[in-house]
Amino acid sequence: MEEIIVTASKREQTLNEFSGSVTAISSDALDFSSGIHDIARLVPGFAVLDTGPRDSSSLIIRGLRVEEVGENDLGGDGGSVASYVDNIPLQGYFLPPAFGLKDLERVEVLRGPQGTLYGNASIGGLVRYITAKPDLTKSSLTASMKVSQTKESDDLNYDTDLVINAPLINDTLGVRLMLGKTENQGFIDNPYLLGGAQKDINDDETEQARVSVLWQATDEFSLAGSYHYQKNEVGDRQATNESFTGDKYTVASRYRQPMEGELELLSLDADYDFQWASLTVSASRYEYENNKAADQTDLYTLFDPDGEFYFQYEDFSAINASNVTVDKDNLEVRLVSPDTQAFRWLVGAFYSTDDADLIRADIVPGFADFLGLNRPDDIDLFELQTEDLKERSVYGELAYDLTSKWEVLVGARSFRYEDEFTACYVFPLFIEGTDLPLDCVENNDDHDGTLGKFSTKYQFTPEQNIYFTIAEGYRRGGANPIPAEVAQNLMYAPDTSVNYELGSHSYFLDKKLHISASIYYIDWEDIQVSGVVEQAYNAILNAKSARSKGVELEVTGNLSDRFSVWTNFSYTNAELTEDVINFNGNGENIYAGDRLPGSPEQQWSVGLDYSQPINTASLDAGLSISRSDEVYTMLNDELANYDRLSGFTTANARIFLTFDQWRLGAFVNNISNTRGITGKRTTEWYGERGQFEYITRPRTIGVSLRYRY
Repeated sequence: MEEIIVTASKREQTLNEFSGSVTAISSDALDFSSGIHDIARLVPGFAVLDTGPRDSSSLIIRGLRVEEVGENDLGGDGGSVASYVDNIPLQGYFLPPAFGLKDLERVEVLRGPQGTLYGNASIGGLVRYITAKPDLTKSSLTASMKVSQTKESDDLNYDTDLVINAPLINDTLGVRLMLGKTENQGFIDNPYLLGGAQKDINDDETEQARVSVLWQATDEFSLAGSYHYQKNEVGDRQATNESFTGDKYTVASRYRQPMEGELELLSLDADYDFQWASLTVSASRYEYENNKAADQTDLYTLFDPDGEFYFQYEDFSAINASNVTVDKDNLEVRLVSPDTQAFRWLVGAFYSTDDADLIRADIVPGFADFLGLNRPDDIDLFELQTEDLKERSVYGELAYDLTSKWEVLVGARSFRYEDEFTACYVFPLFIEGTDLPLDCVENNDDHDGTLGKFSTKYQFTPEQNIYFTIAEGYRRGGANPIPAEVAQNLMYAPDTSVNYELGSHSYFLDKKLHISASIYYIDWEDIQVSGVVEQAYNAILNAKSARSKGVELEVTGNLSDRFSVWTNFSYTNAELTEDVINFNGNGENIYAGDRLPGSPEQQWSVGLDYSQPINTASLDAGLSISRSDEVYTMLNDELANYDRLSGFTTANARIFLTFDQWRLGAFVNNISNTRGITGKRTTEWYGERGQFEYITRPRTIGVSLRYRY
């Protein structure tokens, strides 16, 4: 087998040299992945709450999640997993949905806290999307297209992309351009819309463009820059309401619930090799805007249970409109020693600023006129939030070879952040005219701390090793939108995790068999949960503690020159370790032993690949099967939105023929047409009609054509 290269430690290493759990998904494997939910099938201990392309899919590593498995309308990736594109940290809470996987070199998933090197939000782990860089030695052009049909859809799906690489000055200056567009047809119908029945409402379209430039000025100095643009347009949720409609692929909302998002990433990386160390300076900017609409009609039953106010208006309905904008600037400087010496070190400094703005409004068409009020914009509730966050940190790692086989490493990160938060609310329905006299709350928070890491690795042979790590992670705290006179829960503290792990990355049978295995135990303290203060103010609160323990296994083997097999398995036991009475301000309790929501206790995947030369051409094929067990949506059945989502199994297959510069193939995803439920909104807040279930995409059959010059 070829050596697997990873850069998770901010230096280039083979997988056998890395002390920790990491899975690297190659560009070939990414060709058959449509999103982060497909990547999760290849990584043990990694769960994704797939909510479709409209909403951010929450990422969970090793079970570290306590929030409900619900609609996730304005949430991000769950906050316990950090996400990067190259050296660009994505903003966690408003992570853009469905980041495109086109023209990537690989994706690395690190399991366990990564706080010393990557800082905030990495209490569970890290996902890194590594883009393909310009080749300075040869020109190339790759054009590809996929056409497919999804069961329950009336039209075809299209996926096209074009990648051009050109050395402008041989071995010195090069540019790489990627253009891509994906159109997926919907498969969910809605005969209940106020504007009339519509079919295939959850269609989505993604446009992507990336340009990368690399200047290798000298053997010692290089400068790389890139600009990435992505636009997502989605027609509605990937959710159905079978219990109300009686149909597995039908929903009952009164309004379409579209989403439109735009993402721009800019980066500049300078590298200089001093021989005794390499200096890297990375500057980046992240800009994201998201607009959504959501049917709120059924939520208003909570405020009008007897039908004496809102529902006295026979044609009452409500819709929520929201706009989120996020700007994030980052600067990182690091100095790394050569890997060839017995004493190795890395030092760095990081600074970032986040500016986030949220505008939300609930609109009740015609209700103000019905009441005889002068409310021309039909707004019933208006909310405005702004946040200004600054974070700075310094970090370092020291590694030393005690012998030629035994390495010891220590690391630390010292950090400080400052958070300024403003929230404004008004219920304008009874306010005459269009002026909105906002009631605003301003809170500030700052916090500092230090994280540590220790690891040791023993190399029995060049192919077999064993490692042990202790690593800390943290997720920042912040300010809550609560008036100062309340005098409690104005801020919430960071939560922290400590991971103890024993594992191995080893080859056997003359490198025909590769096994990565680990056992771990994680302590999670001061857990951040959503709650209510004074029965009036939404806030983030700190609960007590939880722990996660488990086993992870990855095996890849070459059975012959033509057949290879791979499998992964994980067992995750994540639960609370202390009781908390009235943990969220709603009088609800959680208890030691409650299983954490979102992650299956067991999950596994297995695949068989086949390749064979046919004269001057080659044939390759593959079959994979994945299983995810039962998932809890909340901690226990005392809590609203509690349910148990049944486990499900899916299978995918493909076959391709490559000849000259062409590659032609066929594929089928979700062969058994499994309707897996990946998330749920129960009747607790929205009633029978407003509940729904997020579901997997039905069977999709397609063909693929690629030309490479």
